[in-house]
Amino acid sequence: MNFIWDLDGTLIDSYPVILQSLEEIFNLFEIPCQYNEIRAFILDKSVVSLLKQTSTDFNIPYEELKFDFSIRTRSKNDQVILMDHVIKFLDWTKREGIENYIYTHKSDNALSILSSLKIAEYFSEVITSSNGFRRKPDAEAIDYLITKYKLLKEETYYIGDRIVDVNVAINAGIKSINLTQPSSSYNVNISGLTDILNLKLT
Repeated sequence: MNFIWDLDGTLIDSYPVILQSLEEIFNLFEIPCQYNEIRAFILDKSVVSLLKQTSTDFNIPYEELKFDFSIRTRSKNDQVILMDHVIKFLDWTKREGIENYIYTHKSDNALSILSSLKIAEYFSEVITSSNGFRRKPDAEAIDYLITKYKLLKEETYYIGDRIVDVNVAINAGIKSINLTQPSSSYNVNISGLTDILNLKLT
């Protein structure tokens, strides 16, 4: 059994930091900011999509927005916490001999967060946006992991919290486990990570 993980909203509770940083940027540039609308947008699409849309709508260089966002989120690393029961679940995977990997759109800042939260050791490899793979739902990064570690697709699951996480699994030819998306022939919905302990996975 192999688990490939999303990071934000799946392993770490980082959305408050992300949203606070976005709110600060919007206020800095005097852009109207609706917290709930921003949250819905980034959950449906991504932070990058939001920053690009903001760049276009308000004629602000995208790279400037992206740089400012990165600086602000890094400064709040100490506010990022683990999702419920993460250590308990990762300890279980270790006992069961399950291999864990991460594929996230987050930058290499993810490595610092994993280290500070003391869970880096659980993962055989962490792929971030800095690796240069095409973004989800493109399956390039997952294909890389499957090939490199000779993972069997029927024994590999992508665990996430957004529709894009389900879609990247579909494109990779593997199944998904998801905290928000409904169960289907290719996805299993869970309300928390410990629900996985009761699933009958191949």
